[in-house]
Order: sequence, then structure tokens, then C-alpha cells
Amino acid sequence: MDAGATVLKPAAKSMWGYGGVVQAPDGTIWKVATSAKKDTGLATREIDEIVLLLGVEDVKASKQFYVGRGLTVARSFGGKHAEFASGESSPVKLALYKRRGLAKDLGVPADGTGSHCIVLGSTVGSFTDPDGFAWEAAPSLISAPSTASAVS
Repeated sequence: MDAGATVLKPAAKSMWGYGGVVQAPDGTIWKVATSAKKDTGLATREIDEIVLLLGVEDVKASKQFYVGRGLTVARSFGGKHAEFASGESSPVKLALYKRRGLAKDLGVPADGTGSHCIVLGSTVGSFTDPDGFAWEAAPSLISAPSTASAVS
């Protein structure tokens, strides 16, 4: 691919829609998918939603951990999958999936040695979840006074 990604699973139709899996040069695995099963128009570069899907050992335990951090469960399928509600203006969702099932879906080994560090803008502070994913608080943004001036 032009940006250096490696295709792990070529884009194809599935029971859930259409998608594929790539691995970025830094090792991050991206599954790009749509739930649309038919081509309904021209392709755009617009993204409606991003789901950060974490592969976890125990979905129920991890779900309770995040609920304890203030997240609200939007959907849950027993010990297999959990999805949290996102804020009204946020297109980003957090979801949990059994590690082995996610690895199988992505075409990678379940005992992978990839990064467990996630840096997202958050107001809840830094913490490490039950699966070793380390979350860091977003640094405060310091706004500089405007230096723009009008010229007549």
C-alpha cells in the first residue's frame, strides 16, 4: 500500500458487510469495514464512526472495569463482546471483544506481542486496565492569545 501498510486480510464481503485488515508500519492493526452490503454510491473519504476494539481476556471483567470508570454499556453480548456508548458529539466508540476471537478475525496470533499503550484525549486520568492497556490523560491544551490584526 502507498503509505507502507501490509495487507493482512484483503477487502472482501462478509456476513456483516464489507471490510479488510491492514497492519501499519508501527505495528498497529486496522480493520476497515462497513456494514453496508451493497455498493450504494461513490466512495468518499468521510468517516462516520471509529470503533476502538480491544482484544481482552475476560470481556465481563473488563466491561465492569470500564463501567467503574464511568462508561455506559450500549450493547453487550455476554462474555463475547461489549460496546460502550459514546458522547453525543463523538464519533469514537470503545468496544471489547474476546482476544482469541478478535485475533482470529484479524488473521493474527492471539498471543501477539504488540503495544498495550493507548493515548486518547480523556478527563479521567491515567490508568491501566485488567488486560494491561495503559491509558494516559490528554495533556492540557494551553491557548495562546490571538496575535492576528486587521490591516486597513
